Amino acid sequence: MKLPDTTDTIAAQATPPGAGALAIIRISGPAAFSAAASFLSPAPLRPEHAAARLLSVKDKGVLIDRAVVVFFRGPASYTGDDTVEITCHGSPYIIRTLLNLAVKNGARPAEPGEFTLRAFLNGKMDLAQAEAVGELIAAGTAGAHRAAITQAEGRLSEEINSIRTGLVRLLAQIEARLDDSYEEIPPLEIKAFARTASASGKKAASLASGFEAGRGIREGLKVVITGAPNSGKSSLLNALLGYDRAMVSRQAGTTRDTLEASLDIDGFSVLFTDTAGLNTRAASVLEREGIKRAEKAISIADAIVLVKDASIKETSSDRRTETEAARLALKSARLIRVLNKSDLPSKRALCSAGCLKVSAKTGSGLPGLKAALIAEQRKIFRDGAQAVVTSARHFAALSDAARELSRLEALMKKKKPPLELAAEHLRAALDALGSISGETAPEEILESIFKNFCVGK
Repeated sequence: MKLPDTTDTIAAQATPPGAGALAIIRISGPAAFSAAASFLSPAPLRPEHAAARLLSVKDKGVLIDRAVVVFFRGPASYTGDDTVEITCHGSPYIIRTLLNLAVKNGARPAEPGEFTLRAFLNGKMDLAQAEAVGELIAAGTAGAHRAAITQAEGRLSEEINSIRTGLVRLLAQIEARLDDSYEEIPPLEIKAFARTASASGKKAASLASGFEAGRGIREGLKVVITGAPNSGKSSLLNALLGYDRAMVSRQAGTTRDTLEASLDIDGFSVLFTDTAGLNTRAASVLEREGIKRAEKAISIADAIVLVKDASIKETSSDRRTETEAARLALKSARLIRVLNKSDLPSKRALCSAGCLKVSAKTGSGLPGLKAALIAEQRKIFRDGAQAVVTSARHFAALSDAARELSRLEALMKKKKPPLELAAEHLRAALDALGSISGETAPEEILESIFKNFCVGK
């Protein structure tokens, strides 16, 4: 995708395609008012800003519809340009006719995300806020919505700008001394400088550290249920979901393939994967293939629920599962140990710290397990609206900035730190942070972001 020309007038349907009660047609650009006036009756000569009017839509004098029309004068509009929003009946014929009339009278069909792209280019929002618009539209849970709305309202941008402001001041201190050939400015206070740089680096690293939880909020938390055969994994999945998703049998090895299901827990999406038991004595080709798939699922999970049967003594399969889960899991993955069948007489040692006792049969312990699964996500919002990092691009930029500032901190510990190199570390950190807000983002980044938006947004 090549960035479109943003100096002309564009038109698109801003509501989902198909028939409906109502639809919204959006026209924006320098010729938006004249294009709309050509098919609206009575033709508005000097429309009042942000006032809704009931007007007729006509094509060569033939009435097409009566629509509610709102005119927004730039820059006081979503895009920053003159904009017209037409709410008409949701007939595919009416929608098609309106768009054709707009195009015939000076507009062109909008590209995906072009209205929001113009809002960014016209300074109505920064790039992080523009990206959040797309996430806000896609939000399917309360948690995803809250993360997106805080970012769209500029909370993350405020945090980034706060760090950048401090770094700009540090860079100014260095550049002033580099330009001071007559040494009229007092020497740099190295310790105070290093403390400020260190604090900025820690703040960037702290924001980046929330990415895994933030990604789980946006995309859903990937949870794998694993354990020895017949430990009650499928029964536990059914109990968590509240309905029978997996087949359950007393015979060990009932589950041979991975089985997925999703659940909304307190506004957070959790994507469960039930897996075949990791049996040390797997005999059949089918059972071995099921174990391979289970191992693959473990290797990409955000959290692993390790299920053990409390009613029997520990087995070699229990020990293998524990070892394999630790070996295969991502470094960032959480391991939640669960003793299932707690309604039966226990033949296990006491549940260790961090271990949860549950009963898939009676439901005992399930609320605690659900709370443990989303603990990291809930922590983000515990103290009110937070700056949530949900984008891999933002995570990479924050990590780069933190790394440059860590190198700067190490550099400033030298007896005579070279100020030219210190300035380079600061510039690199500023460039990384600027890519989040869009100040230093190359055109390819803009293309990759806005091509994923829907047309009309």
